[in-house]
Amino acid sequence: MRTNRGAYDEHYKQLEGFTIKKFLGMSEEEYGDGFPQFTISNGKEDLMIEVSQDPEGNGGGFLFISEVKQ
Repeated sequence: MRTNRGAYDEHYKQLEGFTIKKFLGMSEEEYGDGFPQFTISNGKEDLMIEVSQDPEGNGGGFLFISEVKQ
């Protein structure tokens, strides 16, 4: 089975060190509920991130929030 694990690791590791500053709401989309949007910062740079169901942006996604199990 082939996976894109390496590509995902490279993509998401660029978020390390950032902190969510604000939930901006849901993007305006003609069809569907839109995308959850957040402003994040690392103290030097601010970015906006959006949660999508896939890399092509075929619809908004859901971000799971869980406790860290130690």
